[in-house]
Amino acid sequence: MTSRERVLRAITFTGPDRVPTNHAIFPGAYQRHGQALVDVLHQYPDDFGSRPVLPSVPPQETCGYLEQYRDEWGSFWVRLKGYTAGEVKQPALPTWDAFRNYEFPPPTPQEHFDELKARLEGSHDHWVNGDGGALFERLQWIRGPENLYLDLAEDREELHLLADRLADYHLANITRYLQAGVDGIGFADDWGSQRALLIRPEQWRSFFKPRYRRMIAPIKEAGKYVFFHTDGWTLDILEDLHQIGVDVLNPQHLLMGEGELSHRLGGRACFRSDLDRQHIIPRGTPQEITEHVKRVIAAFGRFNGGLILHGEIGPDVPLENIKAMYAAFREYGQYPLTWL
Repeated sequence: MTSRERVLRAITFTGPDRVPTNHAIFPGAYQRHGQALVDVLHQYPDDFGSRPVLPSVPPQETCGYLEQYRDEWGSFWVRLKGYTAGEVKQPALPTWDAFRNYEFPPPTPQEHFDELKARLEGSHDHWVNGDGGALFERLQWIRGPENLYLDLAEDREELHLLADRLADYHLANITRYLQAGVDGIGFADDWGSQRALLIRPEQWRSFFKPRYRRMIAPIKEAGKYVFFHTDGWTLDILEDLHQIGVDVLNPQHLLMGEGELSHRLGGRACFRSDLDRQHIIPRGTPQEITEHVKRVIAAFGRFNGGLILHGEIGPDVPLENIKAMYAAFREYGQYPLTWL
């Protein structure tokens, strides 16, 4: 069974040979563990085709210091290089005064899509997703979080125009990814704090849900699959996301309870796991990690599919914990799940 078929069978609940694996490694983890981490990853290949590559420069030159930069959207960022995505210190549009003249970055060059299409036509054994972009987060980065929340509260006309323009921008890329022959499209918007949705569910449904639906529609029309990553407490909107066409949800399931999510959506939506990267993966024992993986497989992978195993590895994760996580994927992710 190829990796591509394995992922498809997991998404469609049609019996993969094992739970698919998807790597997620931060640069700082490579800097900390070096070749030892690469060796581990080679033992457990990624069904999405990523290949581990060591950074070409020494750790002290790439990680651990504050980096400041301005992104292509005009927002000014500060981050701890190699460890975090950072945060916007100066948004591109702190006021609406310059909105009418605000320019989006140039679209992704067509060469990117042409090269992708040629690669997929030559060899397509792994699952390949295109990038659907971020809506909520990009609005935060353009306007700044506080400004965005005020805009939503005031129902600013400019915000509606900006959001529609942003959705159109992402749709242009989505269309070209579909033409290139990808298997699916991935979206990412972190919608929750650790206790609640960041805005009222009713407001999410009135403002964001229709725009997500519009972005997802051509993907479903093309017969492709939709992945959606969202951190935080998002229980209020996961059913909505599934309703508008999301096939694979990637929420922080431990936060909301694997049992609750399995009860609500298990066997209908596929889950891409987000193993606990706050406590268990970086600070737990190998045995605690193994038990965590088993609980996740039992909750979401018991529907003749329905699960993709994924755990983010940052620089704070010991090598023995990384080995334990992937070993548990291999040992307990084989179908049929006779150990349950």
